[in-house]
Amino acid sequence: MNLSVREADVDDLERVVAIKVRSWSDTYSSLLEPDVLRPFLDHDTQLAVIRNAAAQPTTTLLVAQDASGLVVGFALAYLEPNQEPWLESLHVDGDLRGHGIGTLLMRALAADLKIRGYNTLRLGVIVGNRSAARLYERLGARVGGGRTHRYHPALRSQQSHHADLCGAQFR
Repeated sequence: MNLSVREADVDDLERVVAIKVRSWSDTYSSLLEPDVLRPFLDHDTQLAVIRNAAAQPTTTLLVAQDASGLVVGFALAYLEPNQEPWLESLHVDGDLRGHGIGTLLMRALAADLKIRGYNTLRLGVIVGNRSAARLYERLGARVGGGRTHRYHPALRSQQSHHADLCGAQFR
């Protein structure tokens, strides 16, 4: 599969949201209560969230696209002053998971962060999402204790930390 990664633009946001909503549905419908999951499956709510995030100068939104230009995944990170960057989202089209797109996006994000002077990255994995946890661990993340997710008090995530974005796993 011929893929490339680039910064997202406004024309990508509908596709980004479609990928995110489907990913949340596929991944979390068996892990979360419907009331907790509902806002993450609402297209208009998520479009507003993504539009707002993309408009912030402290946000990095990268998309992976295939040879035809179709967006097949994305990574969204927040770069807050005096803090490690925070990976808010990494999602891949449901039909294409397991083909290295998540790894490609993480490597591109690591390269982008290194250029900006960062060497580490924080992220969280909702408890029960083993495939995401395995991806991050394979890329060198250390998994720490659980915490309440900032979006909803009923969401629990495992805090993870990429201690070295310059490591071999990101080359």
